[in-house]
Amino acid sequence: MEERLNFSQISALVVDGDRFSTGIIGQILRGFGMERHTAVGTVEEAKKLLASGSYHLLITETNLADGTLGDFIAWVRRSPKEQLRFIPIVVLTGYACFSRVTTARDSGVNSVVRKPVSPATLFDHIVWSAQTDRPFIDADAYTGPCRRFRFGDPAPGHSRRVSDHAPDFSSTTDRAGR
Repeated sequence: MEERLNFSQISALVVDGDRFSTGIIGQILRGFGMERHTAVGTVEEAKKLLASGSYHLLITETNLADGTLGDFIAWVRRSPKEQLRFIPIVVLTGYACFSRVTTARDSGVNSVVRKPVSPATLFDHIVWSAQTDRPFIDADAYTGPCRRFRFGDPAPGHSRRVSDHAPDFSSTTDRAGR
């Protein structure tokens, strides 16, 4: 029997200054049955809502207008509210360069997803972030899920993007025909 996930009682906060992007993410979340989600454009708005509300998932862009991703995630992970400290955090980025992914990982996020994101990819990362039982590390220099894990690809059943692989030149010949 196929297992089905019920997102109807899950509430998400989406932090992204681009209204077009938050509209797309909102449509995707509604497609999952997650009707309770809020989109904000600034870190300040996000902090107010997170401090006063109850969310089960945080989805944020790396490029934040009024703050850095590292500072924002550190604020979440060091919150005195236990529910907020352990919230699954999925980061979306249109610029998946190594430094941004490393910054996100080192800030304490659960998962980083490159835009444009498909519903299937976002779904897999949300489920993986929420269901993966990684130890939570609370140290002076880092607070968040353990970064040392080898549970496999966060999106089982989905191949990587072709653009994520280096080209294979092993079967090519040089100009001399060798």
